[in-house]
Amino acid sequence: MRKYRNRIIAGLAIGFVIYASLLLLINTEALIAELQNFPWVLLVPVVLLKFVSWFFRFLEWHYFLSVVGARDRLPLFDSVVLFISGFSMAVSPGKAAEVLKAVVLKAKTGVPIAAGTSVVIAERVVDGLAVIVLAFIALLLGGDSINLGGFAPLIYLSAGLLAAGLVAVRIRWLAYFFLEQCKRLPIVRRLHTGLVIFYESSYEIFKLRHLLPTTAFGMIAALGDAIGFVIILAGFGLEPTWTLFLQAVVIICLSSAIGALSGVPNGAGITEISVGAMLMVIVAPQNPALTPAVAAAAALVEGFFHKWFRVLVGLAVGVIFRRRLFSSAVEAEIDTLERERGRRVVEYGSSGA
Repeated sequence: MRKYRNRIIAGLAIGFVIYASLLLLINTEALIAELQNFPWVLLVPVVLLKFVSWFFRFLEWHYFLSVVGARDRLPLFDSVVLFISGFSMAVSPGKAAEVLKAVVLKAKTGVPIAAGTSVVIAERVVDGLAVIVLAFIALLLGGDSINLGGFAPLIYLSAGLLAAGLVAVRIRWLAYFFLEQCKRLPIVRRLHTGLVIFYESSYEIFKLRHLLPTTAFGMIAALGDAIGFVIILAGFGLEPTWTLFLQAVVIICLSSAIGALSGVPNGAGITEISVGAMLMVIVAPQNPALTPAVAAAAALVEGFFHKWFRVLVGLAVGVIFRRRLFSSAVEAEIDTLERERGRRVVEYGSSGA
C-alpha cells in the first residue's frame, strides 16, 4: 500500500515542480489581474457540470464491471467510492497507481486483477475514443471557423494509435502468438496466466457492442466539460456563441489527448500549455479580447477544474472511506503481489547469472 501512496505523492510533487517552473516563465502580474477580474460565481455551474461528467464516466466504469462479471458482486456504493477515489490515483507517474483499483476489485469481488486491469485500461481507451470522435464532429460542423494549425497531426496520431490497438486486440492468433512467446522469457513467463486473463477480458470489453454505449457516455461527459469551458471563457469576456462552443469542444478534446500522451502526472502543465496555445491559435483570431494573459488565466482555471478538482475530491473520498476501500483483504492482495514480484526478480537474477 505504501508503494501506491508514494506514487501518488510523487505525482503531486512532480506537478508542483512543473507549475512552479511555469510561473517563472510567464507574466504573473497580468495573470493575477485577469484572475481577480473573473466572476467566480460562474464556477458554480462549472462544478455542477463536472459532477454531470463524472456521472457519465461512472456509467462507463460500472458498465465495464458487468462485462468482467464484477458488477453484481460489488455493492453500488462501493463501486461509486472506488470510482471516485480512483481520481487521485490518476496523478501517479504514468497513472501506475490506477492498478490499485483492480487490486481493490479483486479483494471485494474475487475478479482476477488482470481482468480488473482491463477495465481500468478500457476506461482510458474509451475516453480517448470519445474525445477523438467528438473532435472530428466539431471540426466538421465548425468548418473554416476552426483552424488547428500545427495541432491537426495530433488528431490523426491519436486516432491511429487507438485504431491500431483496437485492431490488434481483435486479432486472436497474433495475440496468442505473442502470449506463447512470453512463456520463453524468464521474468515474464510467471505472468503468462495473468496476461491471458487480461487479453481475454480486453477482447470481450472491446467488442463493438460494448464500445458503442460506453463511447457515447464518454462523449456526453466531454460535452459537459466543453460547456463548462465555454462558461469559463465567458467569464473572461468572450461572447458565448455556437462557434465558440465548437472551438471549446476541439480544445478540450485535443488537450485531453495531449495530456494523456505526455505521460506527465495528470498532464500537469502540459494540458494548460496546450489549452493556452490552442486558444491563441483557434479562438483569438476571431476574439480580440483574448490576449495571452486571458488565455493563460482561462487555461489555468480550466485545468484546475478539469483535472485537479477531481484529484482533490478523489483524495477526500479515499481518506474518508479508507477503511472501506483498503481492508485487510486488500492489504493481503498487495502483499501477495509484492511477493510475486520479488520472486520474479530473484528468478530473473538467477537465470541471468
